[in-house]
Amino acid sequence: MMKFTMVTSVLFCTVAANAQTWHFGVKADISYSALKGEGIKNKFAPGFQAGGFATYNITKQWAIQPELLYSFSQYKKGSDFLTYYNNYGRSAAGENISLASISVPLLVRYNLNKTLSFLAGPQYSYLVWDDESLLKNDRQAFRNSEFSANIGVQVNIEKVGFYARYNKGLSDINDIDDRYEWKSSHVQAGVAVRFQ
Repeated sequence: MMKFTMVTSVLFCTVAANAQTWHFGVKADISYSALKGEGIKNKFAPGFQAGGFATYNITKQWAIQPELLYSFSQYKKGSDFLTYYNNYGRSAAGENISLASISVPLLVRYNLNKTLSFLAGPQYSYLVWDDESLLKNDRQAFRNSEFSANIGVQVNIEKVGFYARYNKGLSDINDIDDRYEWKSSHVQAGVAVRFQ
């Protein structure tokens, strides 16, 4: 506990000493998500993301931007689901799939000028809730962890940013078996508001 307190104190003092280079804010977006893989409809469906971000300026052009987001995505079961997962699947399974995750993108930001920024970087997501009935015995069909990659652009007007991003899943989130992969894709458009 003593070590944790000391580390936390040092981090707090470091952040406070460099407060002029840190900026904080909130963001929200509309997200269209699709899942590619056997037994799933590869069709984009609406969802959303909301959370906060921090930007640390390294130079005028370069910054890092970690974010903490709540992400909600929807998918559809394919009509051929039982063809691939006959031993596991429920014949009475519903078509709709809803997933909610806590997502942590760690982005590198390049400011072309005061108005236009480009962002790219990895993201880790952890599944915190799912609403699907694909498998027998109430077994979960999706893995808890997912790694993905982000790329996007942002238009900045004073303390408000309007952004568009593409997020591509890099890891297989199919937790049924190892025969087939499910990988996600997300197209996002939203608003970020900086407080400081």
